Amino acid sequence: MASEPPPPTSPLLELPLQYEPESTNRVKQHLHVTFSRQRKMSVISKRIMARVLEQIKEDDLELREFYQLRVTSLVEGTDMTVESAYTFAKQALYELARVQWEFEDVETKEWYLRPLLDGTKERRVGIKDGTITIILNPQLAPYFVNIAGQYSTYKLEGYLGLHSWYSMRFFEILSSFRVSGWWEVSLEKYREVMDCGPELDKYGQIKKDKAGKVKMKLANASDLIAKTVLGAQKELQTTPYAFDYHPVYEQERVGRGRRKIVGLRFDLQQKQLTAVPPSWLTDKDAGPVIANLRSFKVTDKNIALYLKTMTLAGARKLLYEWRIKENSQQKIDDKTKYCNAVFVRAAKVLIEERKELALADKRIAQQALFPGLTT
Repeated sequence: MASEPPPPTSPLLELPLQYEPESTNRVKQHLHVTFSRQRKMSVISKRIMARVLEQIKEDDLELREFYQLRVTSLVEGTDMTVESAYTFAKQALYELARVQWEFEDVETKEWYLRPLLDGTKERRVGIKDGTITIILNPQLAPYFVNIAGQYSTYKLEGYLGLHSWYSMRFFEILSSFRVSGWWEVSLEKYREVMDCGPELDKYGQIKKDKAGKVKMKLANASDLIAKTVLGAQKELQTTPYAFDYHPVYEQERVGRGRRKIVGLRFDLQQKQLTAVPPSWLTDKDAGPVIANLRSFKVTDKNIALYLKTMTLAGARKLLYEWRIKENSQQKIDDKTKYCNAVFVRAAKVLIEERKELALADKRIAQQALFPGLTT
C-alpha cells in the first residue's frame, strides 16, 4: 500500500492585527538613547524596534499597552523570505527579551538595570498568526514618549534595508547632525556608542589580560575603522546620510613614532537644506521656477529638500497643471496643503523609481559577473 504524500506546506498565515498601526515611516528617538552605550544586537532586532518606535506619535503621553507588527513588515527592502523572517523574528525576540538598560549616577554611585520588554503582563510578547507583539517596559516611558526638545528623528526609508548593526547606528547618530552636517567624536566616545569598548564577561565586568591591561574590542584604531566605519560608509552611500570621514590626530607627539588617532570626524555629503540657497534664487532658470512655486504656497523647506529631485522640468510640469486647475471649475481650495502634498509626493515617487533602477542595475552587474547567480 502506497504511503500518503505529506500535506503541502501552507504559507504563513497572517490574521488582522488587533489595531492597524499607522505607518509614519519616521522614528523619533530620545538623544539619550541615540548616544547611549548600546550593546550590539542583530539587524532584525533593530528592525523590530524601529517598527515599534514608528508607531509612537508626537502627541502620545504614555505607551500603548502593547505594540504589534506583521512579520512581513520585516521583509520590506530586504532579500529575506517570509519564512526566514519568521525564524529570525523568533531569535530577535529572544534577544530583545534579554536587553537591559543600564543607568548609573556618577555622583551618587547609584547603578541599576531596567529590562527593555515587559514580560509580567497577561498579554505576552511573542509571535502568533504572523503577528509580532511587543510590550515595552512602562518604566522606560520617559525615553519613548513626551520627549519634546530632546530627540532626533530619522526616516525608515533606507534604514530598514541596511545589513549591518554599525550602519544602523551611523544612520541613527548622523540623523542628529543633518543641520550642522558633521559629527566629530573622541575615539573613547566613539567606542562607547559603537559597542567597541572594553570586553566584558557574562557579569558585565571588564576583562583584563595577565598583565592587568584592559582587553579592548578592535583595540587597534586601524582595525576599528576598517571593521566599523568602512562597511557603514559603503552601505550609507545611497541614503541621506552618505558621509566622508577622516581621523583626528593628537596635537603633539612626545618621542618618536606616528601621532595617535584620538578621534574621528564624519562629514555628511549632503547637508540637509532647510532654506533655499541664495544661488538658486539668482539663477536665471531656477529663480523664476522657485518664485512660481512660492506663489502656489510651496514652502521653502520643501523646495530646498526636493527641487533637485524634481528637476526644473518636473517642477514646471506641476506648475502648468496647477495653473490649468486654477483656471477650471476645480480651483485649489488650500494651496498650502494641496500643493505641498503634491510636490513632496511627486518627489518621493521619483526617489523610489531611481532606487528601483539602481537595484536593477546592481542585479544586472551581478549577473554579468556571475552568470549562474539568480536573485
